[in-house]
Amino acid sequence: MTEPKVYVITLNWNRADDTIICVESLLRLDYSRFDIVICDNASREDSVAALRDWGRGRGDSFSERSAVDTSIPSPRDGDATRITLIHTGANLGYAGGMNAGVRFALARGDCDFVWILNNDTEVAGDALTELVRRARSDDRIGICGSSLVYYEDRRKMQAYGGSSYVPWRGRSRAIGAFTDVGSIPVDPAVVESQMAYVIGASMLVSRCFLNTVGLMDESYFLYSEEHDWAERGRSSFRLGYAPKSIVYHKHGATIGTNPSGGSEISLFYLYRNKIVFAARHHPLLLPTVIASVVWEAFKFFLKGHPRKGRAILRGVLAWPARRSF
Repeated sequence: MTEPKVYVITLNWNRADDTIICVESLLRLDYSRFDIVICDNASREDSVAALRDWGRGRGDSFSERSAVDTSIPSPRDGDATRITLIHTGANLGYAGGMNAGVRFALARGDCDFVWILNNDTEVAGDALTELVRRARSDDRIGICGSSLVYYEDRRKMQAYGGSSYVPWRGRSRAIGAFTDVGSIPVDPAVVESQMAYVIGASMLVSRCFLNTVGLMDESYFLYSEEHDWAERGRSSFRLGYAPKSIVYHKHGATIGTNPSGGSEISLFYLYRNKIVFAARHHPLLLPTVIASVVWEAFKFFLKGHPRKGRAILRGVLAWPARRSF
């Protein structure tokens, strides 16, 4: 049986070194039918030049194009893995940048799945094989996640594929976070029953899901877009988890997210979008979500981080019009 065709889509924004490490790990996959699409969100010229120089070393397998170019090259069966660098033309955020790659993949006509993959990752050799195997085991699976392992400590889990969600607080929790890698569940159903969404660092998405639900909502810019995507598809699709698909994730390398709270811009979008998501999908719980977010801001003030607290409060005030940072 012919393997499904997969387009692996990753996003670069001023982190060419990370992107190259990610793509080189993809080129060692044991899967045969996939192409790689790097979407660049108007990075600095040095980052673009580094990607271009690396890509040209790949010879004819590498090409560049603009996101607004309507001429789509026809796929050819039997071609080696091809790498396409798409210049989006602006910093479109996570969803906007990834969507540029998804549109390209769908326009090619031979796409069965897209694998949305953070550029601050490195993948195990069978990561894609295991994702496709799980996704194909149940036609109802629209989005399937990987076992996310901390890049810097490969004995520790970031998540079993996705996160749970407490609607009245607007609080997500990564399933399996900080557990030992040896504790990964064998039965994916144990995790899938808890999943509200698949974490965006690694999402295998079926063409059927894309055709039915559409692309990610670009107005989120950063954070919550994968949660919104899963919620929009909930009536027609279920979420999957491939335990043996291992992805090593640096976690927040581009935007500055870290366990101590992250950068001001990351906090602004994180908490703004918690409220945006609640307003769209759980409007009756919006007052308690806002109260929870304000309490999180207050805790930063108590800890002596007033700029971070103010960034969260700016997010609270920005949500009705979805104003940017």
